[in-house]
Amino acid sequence: MYTPRSSSSKGKYTPFSTGRVGRTGSGLGSASSRRSSAGIFAGGTGARRSPFAFTSGAGTRSPAFGNRSILQTSVIAETAHYVVENYGSSVPVLITEALAMADRSTSVSVHIDPSGWACVVCGRRLFVWRYKHTHIAKATFCKELSLPPSELSHKADLVCLIPASRDNQSVTVMAVSPEGIIRYWPNIASEGTYSESSADLNGEECFSLTQFEPYGCILATTTNQLLLLTLAGSNTQNVVSCHPLKPSQGMFARVSSLFFGSQRPQSSSTLQRVLAGGEEDGQGVLLVLEEDVLQKWLVTEPGSEKVVMEIQLGSMIKKQFARELGSSAVDSIKAWMLDVQIVSDGALLLVAAMNSAVSNPILHYALATVPLSSNAGAVPEQLKSFKMLSLSARYQITEEESLLDYHLLLPAPSSITCHIYSRKTVICCLGIAESNSSFENVDFNQPGDGILGAGSCDSTTLFFTNNHGLVTISTTQQEPSFLQDVSLADQSLRLDQSLIAESPAQPVDVSVYGDDKMQGLKAAFLQACRQNLSQAEAIVEEMFPAASTSTMETGSAIDLAVAKLSQEVIDDFPASDPRWAESIPQDSASATSSLILLHQLEDKMKAHDHLLSFLQNVGVWDRLHSVIVRECPLVTHLLLCEHAEKLAAAMALRSHHTMFPNLVDGAISKVLDMRGQKYTPSGLTPQDVFYREVSGIHEIIGCLVEQEKDILSSELAPSDIVCRISNINTIIQGMIKDAWHLRQSKALVYQSHGSSLPTMQYIPWTASTGPKGIRMLLTQQHRVTIERGIPNSEDIQSRGALYQQIMELTDLILEGYVTQLDSISLSSGEENAQYEELEQKYHQERSALIKPLIDHGQYERAASLGEKYCDFGILVSLCELTENEERLQRYMNQFATKGFSDFVFKYYMDEGKRSKLLSQPFSQHAELSEFLQAHDHLSWLHHLQVNDYSKAQETLKRLAAKETLSVAKKKTLLSLSKLSALAGGEASDTELEDINTELDIILHQELLPRDLVQSMELFNKEEDLPVLGPEQLIWLYISSNNTNSNEFDFKKALDLLRYIPVDDEKYEHLRLSIWCKVILKNDWSAVQGSGVDPLQNYEDTIFFKTARMILDSNEDLQYYLPDMDDLLSSQELTPLQSNSNFQYILRAGYEQMQRM
Repeated sequence: MYTPRSSSSKGKYTPFSTGRVGRTGSGLGSASSRRSSAGIFAGGTGARRSPFAFTSGAGTRSPAFGNRSILQTSVIAETAHYVVENYGSSVPVLITEALAMADRSTSVSVHIDPSGWACVVCGRRLFVWRYKHTHIAKATFCKELSLPPSELSHKADLVCLIPASRDNQSVTVMAVSPEGIIRYWPNIASEGTYSESSADLNGEECFSLTQFEPYGCILATTTNQLLLLTLAGSNTQNVVSCHPLKPSQGMFARVSSLFFGSQRPQSSSTLQRVLAGGEEDGQGVLLVLEEDVLQKWLVTEPGSEKVVMEIQLGSMIKKQFARELGSSAVDSIKAWMLDVQIVSDGALLLVAAMNSAVSNPILHYALATVPLSSNAGAVPEQLKSFKMLSLSARYQITEEESLLDYHLLLPAPSSITCHIYSRKTVICCLGIAESNSSFENVDFNQPGDGILGAGSCDSTTLFFTNNHGLVTISTTQQEPSFLQDVSLADQSLRLDQSLIAESPAQPVDVSVYGDDKMQGLKAAFLQACRQNLSQAEAIVEEMFPAASTSTMETGSAIDLAVAKLSQEVIDDFPASDPRWAESIPQDSASATSSLILLHQLEDKMKAHDHLLSFLQNVGVWDRLHSVIVRECPLVTHLLLCEHAEKLAAAMALRSHHTMFPNLVDGAISKVLDMRGQKYTPSGLTPQDVFYREVSGIHEIIGCLVEQEKDILSSELAPSDIVCRISNINTIIQGMIKDAWHLRQSKALVYQSHGSSLPTMQYIPWTASTGPKGIRMLLTQQHRVTIERGIPNSEDIQSRGALYQQIMELTDLILEGYVTQLDSISLSSGEENAQYEELEQKYHQERSALIKPLIDHGQYERAASLGEKYCDFGILVSLCELTENEERLQRYMNQFATKGFSDFVFKYYMDEGKRSKLLSQPFSQHAELSEFLQAHDHLSWLHHLQVNDYSKAQETLKRLAAKETLSVAKKKTLLSLSKLSALAGGEASDTELEDINTELDIILHQELLPRDLVQSMELFNKEEDLPVLGPEQLIWLYISSNNTNSNEFDFKKALDLLRYIPVDDEKYEHLRLSIWCKVILKNDWSAVQGSGVDPLQNYEDTIFFKTARMILDSNEDLQYYLPDMDDLLSSQELTPLQSNSNFQYILRAGYEQMQRM
């Protein structure tokens, strides 16, 4: 189930093993038979000489002497219908060493040519070897060539291996760099002898190089320019010439904008495939798939090419998908053409589509056939065939590239089989255009494994994988059985003759079933198996009238009947087994005639598939709603899927049973004891009884864990402890992974086409909750593996296997959480709180499950899980532990839409790593700016870093306005704000004046007498002052605590009045208070002697000194002085109001100052 992301979990390439490999534990069952198909290489005549061959003459190719029957093969894995084997000899040591030494940043790809030659591109190194035996030489020849220098990654798609002789004993090689530098080796035995030329692409990047013998090679660029590469006429050296292909003028001139000639503009569409299609009327056929347009070219020689057919595929594909998906709006369907291959009756297309109108779109895949025979230039207006695949996945735009990374491969144009493959998976399809096609997945998801290239030879498909080298996937069944037009009744007969025998030939009297709706539905099912569909429909309509109001609700009669019948199918008794004769119920109609347990399970799976077809054919499928399962409502369609999943899990368990018989037998005994089955019917074994009741297959997981607990409680050697834990992990993981694979691959099959189903929580049985639920059991197994398995592992191999199992257990647990969360997220109302609660638990479990991998140094495994489940805390911790800034930046790009950048920024904030926060690369500046909007104390530094002085000035000024605790800090912020404004040069005079005003107020605070500040206890622990406003400063300057105040202090107090609005009612009060305090600083009651001028006698008072200071500074005294009458009548001067001498001196002083 688990598929690591190539960007983070790709390890060094491993040498390829050619010895026998044991069967994998991922649910691959034993094949009932194995077929070795020996393909014959079809010879043919060639009337035209290859421009790259250095042998001359034409003739008939001799057939390949060696076929698969003489090649060394070893079985890697088997399924019920396929076998995966090594092909040919082992990969040359020169290649295995190069791949083993390649670091993870090195680009590696493989091209497999039908001629029996292959090449590996590893960085700038090109390895060419012969993988196929011939009657002349064995497949051991290997040469290393050097590719042209390039700033981009080389790839095998830009290499052509061209047979230089009719017996394919030697090849010429042409390779093109991504920039268009062409190297041609006429003889790879002399690796240093080659010619080099340029395609003059004007900056375009090369997309592919396609062999187009005998005309040359076709070079395609990513901007859809096509060039025909041929050898120029030269007797001394092999010079490659380039000729741009251009559509002919005239009736096909309308397509001239699609491909680039020397005079045409570049196209913005995406090129998908360039394919050589043999010959037609003495001309070479070339197919070009460009987005949703398929073009057919005819080429004879440079300058004579023409486009003879252009098929607009988009509308045809969208209409077919809309019909299959039940959508009435074709415009809402978005489709992609992924690949194309030549078949005998046209072109086979691999396509994908999703409905963009739904909130959570599912990407579906299909195969479509379009005819290519040109009937007087007629363009096909409809597809010849269209078949939906069982493959589907949830569409996310961030994962679009990986979702669309599927390719199509056929063994031969006439083959009825095909393979659809990605880097980790091969989907085998039998019966391309048949109604009863079968699909099966073969996964290459072991650590470090993956598909590097694919091709075919002698009608055999070949894949080059990291771990196994060259392998082939072949069917174990005879192909003709898939070509027959088999009816539902015939298939049922093959499942079990007794099932049909129970079906009455005459019309069924429904009344005999009374209220037993399940028996009535079962009777209808049996009628359908006999192809009495009309009778089946009649029974269903009578038992479950379409107008009934009781349907479309939880636990309706039709839902309960379907659920019970589905369970009866999977819990079916094997009627053909005489040992069960006394135990089979009277009304049982067995779906299997096999005596072998694994075959019985396979037959039940087929019978269950027929049940689904029956429900859809009689109109029951879209009437289903939900039933109560595990005390919660469950959509009936999902319950049916659960039954199929349990069949898949049972088959996986049976496959592992032969590998670990003691463990499984012991667990089966515990299950039967738990069910109260104290004895086994005569002649039957506990295995027979257990595997018959598939609906309870999940019970064995708890018993396996319980048995493990009993085993570990005894005295065991460390190696035995590791072995027991590893074996039980293998069994449990195999069961659940196979169930999960079926759920994913058949998501479309179990999807309702109706729109009236409510959204309800879905907890898969593989993630059932509670103390004995599967989720808890998996968590317990995870803990046991960490606490008991890892400490007792004594070698790297066993420890590595346990770490892999820990990763897979974590994957299974978290996948269950994600499925449940996704189902709840679609609901509304009270379940929102339930979602938040579950999401919080999920986040806690996610970190707790992944963190042990980090603690044990398993960084890549932890990274793979962290990436898949978006555990940003794990990913950031990994990057910090490994000091890998490159990986961190890659994550920021990868999860740009999921808030990863904000998470990283907050992490740095919380950890106090502000230098790292502010040293982000340019690509993250926009996200950092947005994040720092809520963090002004750091955002101004970022604004300065990016030279945004205006925002820095605004932010600093805003911070200064908020600062109240430290006048020194506020002064610094204001000073920086002023510097930013001056540096930016865009600040207005008003803004600068505002900053200067704030700084002036701070200056007045800094000038407060120190003894006053100490007496008022204004200093904080840092010997700093809190920020005081103008009014507070005025009162401090004139307060009685300022015992040593003088005219300077009062002048400062008066200066502070400028920062209080004149229209403020406090202004006049403060001004009167200041002058009253000034007057009261001196004694005005002293009687002066005769002949003495009173004004002269009092000119040294603080009042007149303050006034003189104002006049000396050329300031407007009237602005500072209050009205004389207001001053004399103020309450503070009440003691002096009766003093005539004071009255005289004050009035005379006012008069004198007003005249100055």
